Amino acid sequence: MAKADLRERSPMSTPVQKNRPRLGRGLGSLISVDLPQEEPSTEIVSSPNPPRPADTSVWGQGMLVPVAQIAPNPHQPRRNFDEGSLRELADSIRSSGLIQPVIVRRSTSGFELVAGERRLRAAKLAGLESIPVILRNVDAIAQAQMALIENIQRQDLNPIERAQGYRNIMQQLGLTQAELASRLGEDRSSIANYLRLLDLAEPVRDMLRDGRLSLGHGKLLAGVSDILEQQRLADLTVSQGLSVRNLERLIQAGGSPPAPKAPAAVSPHIRDLEKSLSRQLGMRVQVRSSSRKGRGSLVIHYASLDQFDDLLSRLGLTADQ
Repeated sequence: MAKADLRERSPMSTPVQKNRPRLGRGLGSLISVDLPQEEPSTEIVSSPNPPRPADTSVWGQGMLVPVAQIAPNPHQPRRNFDEGSLRELADSIRSSGLIQPVIVRRSTSGFELVAGERRLRAAKLAGLESIPVILRNVDAIAQAQMALIENIQRQDLNPIERAQGYRNIMQQLGLTQAELASRLGEDRSSIANYLRLLDLAEPVRDMLRDGRLSLGHGKLLAGVSDILEQQRLADLTVSQGLSVRNLERLIQAGGSPPAPKAPAAVSPHIRDLEKSLSRQLGMRVQVRSSSRKGRGSLVIHYASLDQFDDLLSRLGLTADQ
């Protein structure tokens, strides 16, 4: 297995503030440290064939840590990691090294991940024994905040994961929906809509997790109080590929698809006329009325080419004409 080295590209510091993507105006009020981005823009590189540097534990500085000593972030809101994307990142790490360090904090058994789980997983796939990290002195609440914000900034969370992340921060910090919205720079109604998803039936939440239902579908279904009806509508949406607008109309109509229109009743007079024409021609005849007054169609059914030729003969025509 390969080990990692430490190559200095610039003085060790946190990433430049102006290069950070932002999530709302209140993001900076949640945490006082910069989150690392996936782009190659930091000071530490791990390569497949490194010398072993001396370990250092200065807060905010870079160091090499064996991947076996880094425990996952217990507050990670993200539950699904795309295997194909991880393999691509692992291939890049094998060829170019791990350019962006992960953020960790000290734990009783070694280190605990704060931000960068995707990079950590890919580094393990790439076979690195040690990876560059930045050590932060943060508590569990800040750790949870950073994990949530890192994923929200990169839009990596499905609606249920995001809702659970919001709820966790609210519970840990004792925040109201309005206070959390203010800190994140989002509308309170947006936070409320996500949190309502957590009241959906578990099978419906699964459909949101794996992308079979969209956030818009989820918000509509959250307004259906009957759990069985909620699941039935969710199944119907997936099986018939209903759009959000179509699901909304279905719910407004009482939850049942519109019944097909029954064919218009045929008058006894038309029935008698069909029978007379059928006897006269020796073929089944249908008289169809149009919704437009005075219009319709006459349909003659023939069972063979001989019958068709006979009909043409009665009309004074031949198949060649």
